[in-house]
Amino acid sequence: MINHPLSVEDLLKVKHNQEQRDAINHVDGPLLVLAGAGTGKTLVLVNRIANIMAQNKAAPWQILAVTFTNKAANEMSERIHSLANQRISWLGTFHSIAAKILRSHADIVRLDSNFTILDVDDQLKMIKLTMEELNFDIKAISPKIIYSSIQQWKEKAITPDKLSDKDLFSNMDEHASKIYKAYQERMISNNVVDFGDLLLKNLDIFREAPEIVDKYHDHFKYILVDEYQDTNVVQYLWLRILAQRHHNICCVGDDDQSIYGWRGAEVGNILRFEKDFPNPKIVKLEQNYRSTNHILKAATHLISHNQNRYQKTLWTDTNSDDKIRIKSFWRDREESDFIASEIKHLTDLSKKIKLAILVRASFQTRVLEDSCVSHAVPYKIIGSLKFYERQEIKDIVAYIKLSLNFNDDLAFDRIINKPVRGIGKNSLQKLKRFAMDQGISFMSAAEQIIASSSDLLPKKALNSLEHFLTMVKKMEY
Repeated sequence: MINHPLSVEDLLKVKHNQEQRDAINHVDGPLLVLAGAGTGKTLVLVNRIANIMAQNKAAPWQILAVTFTNKAANEMSERIHSLANQRISWLGTFHSIAAKILRSHADIVRLDSNFTILDVDDQLKMIKLTMEELNFDIKAISPKIIYSSIQQWKEKAITPDKLSDKDLFSNMDEHASKIYKAYQERMISNNVVDFGDLLLKNLDIFREAPEIVDKYHDHFKYILVDEYQDTNVVQYLWLRILAQRHHNICCVGDDDQSIYGWRGAEVGNILRFEKDFPNPKIVKLEQNYRSTNHILKAATHLISHNQNRYQKTLWTDTNSDDKIRIKSFWRDREESDFIASEIKHLTDLSKKIKLAILVRASFQTRVLEDSCVSHAVPYKIIGSLKFYERQEIKDIVAYIKLSLNFNDDLAFDRIINKPVRGIGKNSLQKLKRFAMDQGISFMSAAEQIIASSSDLLPKKALNSLEHFLTMVKKMEY
């Protein structure tokens, strides 16, 4: 085992409260940290990892740390490096870790290791293609509804072959189940996966190859999980399998902050931790370093009405005379004008003050913009179109995807006429139908049509198609 620059004695010098220290020092065995908002959960996770390495309990590559966002993963990575001068190679989001495992064992689930991962737009296109192949009317049955059903089943770790009558509540579910099965087969033939597949196919690998599970049991001596209250069924099963041997699992979360039930989160995962991992140590982080006493008292009183929760009471040394104010309005413009006038008043008192307005949905910013303009309040909207959602970037990425994976029908479909090549809609429909009838990819269908000098397509379309194929194949190198 390697020696680490940070010693246990160094860790003890870091300022922690007693509960934080208890969590950091409980290294072996299951640990549940109930961390209220603003109580230093990231500090506990980072210092606990550093403590494991400082005690030579595990090398950096023998620790699995899972978060929900890339931002949180990057923050943890930098703080660990700053504290212990080490990088944790298995630190990332559920999806990034699962993708890493899947690429190592893709053949077990009929994939190549160079598979591509679809975003939501491409998933919807794939569902549309599947529905057309099955002769479903996409005007009568919305692909978005089918997408939603498939995602919910994947979040619950239900594969097409495991769907039963209790999972089908309507005729729409019946349709979705048929599309789900064909959709998954089309994904395999295209060598692509969606985000829901990453963890689901990990479970398939673990089930099909127990020796791989043993490998990861040997590899991961310690597992740490952030925001455990937001895990869904498939994430829960994935973690439970990986933690089966050592039981050195630390889950940090707060049942009071579980708000993602709409995307499959199961707050019951955190509530059943004691049953899954018997005799765990439970630490409650209740000292808040972020909010004032008035805010904490109001929040505690409100959440205390929840019945299925661990009892805890947040407290703070930070006092303030400013109390919470609640205002009600009949109309959105009335509300936005009040907000703008309040901001104007506060910024007139101090030019240094910065304020944020939180909205539930992006459409609500429109009326706020109008009010800010009316009151001469400078503003900036956060959350505009992301870089990888821009059309030109998605086009470039599609070119790269197709050059790496000729079976990627979605990439082919996206760029075949970008820029316009004179391959008309009718020609494309004939090519796709030929591909579906032969059970091959669009790229392979194009190759066969060109090689056979078929009269299926007009000469102009054939020439353009041949030029396109030549260009893509050159990109491969």
